[in-house]
Amino acid sequence: MKKSILAIMASLFVVFASVNAQSFKMQVEKSDGTIITLPADFVKQVTFIPAETYSITYSLNGVTSSNNETSISEGMPYSTNLIVDDNYYISSVNILMNGYDVTSTSYSEGTIKIKEVTGNIIITATALPYSEGVDLSAQGTANCYIVSESGTYKFLIDGYSGSSAFLLWNELGANDISDVELKGNYIFFKKNSFQKGNAVISLMDDTKTIIWSWHIWSTDVPSVINYDGTKWMDRNLGATTADYTSEDSYGMYYLFGNPMPFPGYKYKDFTITETPSVPNGWYVAEGYGFYQSSKMPSPSTPMQVCNNIDAYGNSTFFRSPKNPCPTNYYCSGIQGAIGYEPVVDSYGINLGEGLYFPLAGGHYGYGYQCPSNMSCYWAGFNVYNSAAVVGSAVYFQDGLSKRYYNNANAGSPMRAARY
Repeated sequence: MKKSILAIMASLFVVFASVNAQSFKMQVEKSDGTIITLPADFVKQVTFIPAETYSITYSLNGVTSSNNETSISEGMPYSTNLIVDDNYYISSVNILMNGYDVTSTSYSEGTIKIKEVTGNIIITATALPYSEGVDLSAQGTANCYIVSESGTYKFLIDGYSGSSAFLLWNELGANDISDVELKGNYIFFKKNSFQKGNAVISLMDDTKTIIWSWHIWSTDVPSVINYDGTKWMDRNLGATTADYTSEDSYGMYYLFGNPMPFPGYKYKDFTITETPSVPNGWYVAEGYGFYQSSKMPSPSTPMQVCNNIDAYGNSTFFRSPKNPCPTNYYCSGIQGAIGYEPVVDSYGINLGEGLYFPLAGGHYGYGYQCPSNMSCYWAGFNVYNSAAVVGSAVYFQDGLSKRYYNNANAGSPMRAARY
């Protein structure tokens, strides 16, 4: 939270200590350092007297005002911007000038503009904390958040800054997630009725450039299977079931080094080409789509598949603190669990104790591979050679498994483990 300050430079320095709109205190620090505590109800208004000089900023009730003038004078214009502190919103504003209410003509969208000062200006503003919404980031920020029921949700943008947020895509259509909005350091959204599926919400700046994106994964709460010392999630990232005989267990595909999900084998009839497009039935924001390019993807191009496998690699996303996994999960190597001669049936690997790895196929630039007899899982760390950036993966087919260095532009499923 910003410090709440009103400084009357000629004589007083006023400090507001505000915890919310109903409980706070106000202190006045005089020029000799003496501090006086004033009645709580006084902090709801600030009076400007013409001809006195004020500091550039002051604050009341969690609302900061950035004043464009350092003094108030009779006959001169007055302008100030009301800026909401982090996690607060302006619930009410009232402006009196010389005893008359000028709120409707002087206040608009956070800015107070008075053409001519004809008397004392009294500003009364109130801010309320954002309290609605389940905080998905309460246990730690991540690049993927699991939603398991309908309702209002929020998550911290974790150091990023932007001007607005929007729904980039949703495999469940346009009506599944709504009311995406940036408020302070949080992005809010509503899950209108619980359906299982995947979506991405993006943060953008004033130029409409995407700053970062987050995967919203709607599924029942995954269980954890403790197998050979590793706490495995019971399903692939983006999967909506742990039943490995169902195509809903395949999950999403990921490019090595890029935490953004791409359509999995469930959408095998959809081919990513150089022209931006999206699978049938999906919602995608206007002007966006999945597409191939020889350039490396960046946060501003979260739907781009890189088909370039030269030594520069396809992405640097994994070199950031975030990976594709939900809070408290990480991308683990799976070779130790699977071994080199796993039991593979027509659906995938059954390790027992409820741990399965479905044959979820892969996307390798030239189309989807049939999952009936193969799959390749990212193992969670990168390897470089002289020709290309490749990722460590586990490849299994026809009952055999091997460690495999997969090109970084390949799309493969992933499985997370819990810390």
